[in-house]
Amino acid sequence: MPKTSIPLNYLRNESGLGISLQRIDRLNMVNAAYMGAHRDDHGNFFFQEEGHVRLMVDFREIELRGSGIFCVLPGQVHYPLHAEGSYGWFLAVEMSWLDEHHRTVVDEYALHSLPVTIDPQQARLLGRSLDLLLEFYESPEQYGQPVLQSMLKTCLGIFTTLFEREIVKHDAQTRPSALSSQFRKLLSQHFRTVKSPSGYAAILNITSSYLNEVVKETSGQPVSHWIQNEVMMEAKRLLYYTDLSIKEIAFDLGYDDHAYFSRLFRKVAGKSAGQFRDEYRK
Repeated sequence: MPKTSIPLNYLRNESGLGISLQRIDRLNMVNAAYMGAHRDDHGNFFFQEEGHVRLMVDFREIELRGSGIFCVLPGQVHYPLHAEGSYGWFLAVEMSWLDEHHRTVVDEYALHSLPVTIDPQQARLLGRSLDLLLEFYESPEQYGQPVLQSMLKTCLGIFTTLFEREIVKHDAQTRPSALSSQFRKLLSQHFRTVKSPSGYAAILNITSSYLNEVVKETSGQPVSHWIQNEVMMEAKRLLYYTDLSIKEIAFDLGYDDHAYFSRLFRKVAGKSAGQFRDEYRK
């Protein structure tokens, strides 16, 4: 049967709080094989204590050996490539649990999707925190939801602090401004319908030139680059993971003129949409 959409997984929400927490016990490709390419409606925070894992996130391979962390955000298509003796923790959360600062950090982290190696002291602190969170998570009637919520925020704070340190090492630029973060958040929500810098500037109630200045200063690229990047990434996902025709994909992404979409894809990707689909499916 033709695939017309990318599988979307929803958060298992037994707690009623928009989180799911579980230990990962010696993950390998035998018990990871069922996890095909998909995306989620929530964020996934992974802490590997030991082992070796490789996974694909939006056409970028991520590899983590030993102790470290990484995060997959809503909408990113991902699947495991290799897992050997990997164990640790898996925390799935609704993104509303992250405050503005922490959301800005993970949005910036997602631009690179780099796994973060952590030292033994950091690993012990995160492990103890997740142990406590699991205890509260499994016995909410004993400790009460306020305690669970506080511990969840502590764990998310540790994750994002470690991500932030890696971002600073990877990129010598200053932290992205709140405005740049707002733009990226709007872009992820409206890229199908809003295709121009002026459209996002209007939503933010600022001029196009000022938005472009801020975004270029904080990311190194103009607003138009990020709009095209967001649209083309979704196009690549649909080309690879579904059987939709190029015309159907163009319409799905908000292009009434599929010929224009095809020219734009070739310009950005350096190859036609058909070539991209054929090469990646080999």
